Amino acid sequence: MGFFRKRVLLWPLILMTSLVVAGIVAAFASGGLNALVLGSFLTSSSNERDSQVMKSITRVQDVALVSLHIEGVARHESNGEILGVAVPASEKTTLIQYKFDAKLGIDGSRVKIERTGTEAYRVTIPKFIGIGFDDPVFEDPLESNEVLSWLTPSAVQTQMINNILSDENKQKYITQNEEALKEQAQVFYSGIFAGVDPEIDVAFEFAK
Repeated sequence: MGFFRKRVLLWPLILMTSLVVAGIVAAFASGGLNALVLGSFLTSSSNERDSQVMKSITRVQDVALVSLHIEGVARHESNGEILGVAVPASEKTTLIQYKFDAKLGIDGSRVKIERTGTEAYRVTIPKFIGIGFDDPVFEDPLESNEVLSWLTPSAVQTQMINNILSDENKQKYITQNEEALKEQAQVFYSGIFAGVDPEIDVAFEFAK
């Protein structure tokens, strides 16, 4: 009984192998693959990873309170699939090296300044935001292919770049540098009050 059970379990592997071999034979026999026919049963699965290192932090007294210099390598991995089953040796890996300056700060129009005494004020700072990216540089993508990687579509470079510059990454930079942002916001607005009267007492509140 155990023998026949093992024979039945081999059918998916035999079917997948037969399809791949048939596809290869057809490709060489006809000089190419019919994309319309293969598209009905060829799919792919992929995942993306991004490894980066923060090289430096520069604080600027502006609405953009902190400027971060970011360098990293984005990685996109994908596999060809037949009928939802991953095809062995079809992995395709794409790497993009990048660098840019990310500016973080606040929307100055949402800052609230209230007088709390004769020479006392309270400054309420809104949530920190990503202002934008300066001097972005994206190197040409590098691609590594396995034997059957022709079954796997290439990564879309613009999509990888959009992921690198996403709002999710902006929020990550804000979270990682929240203390520096708070400190610089206090320095910036304290300097404005000190320019009017050094004796003014300034208290700060930060939006949560």
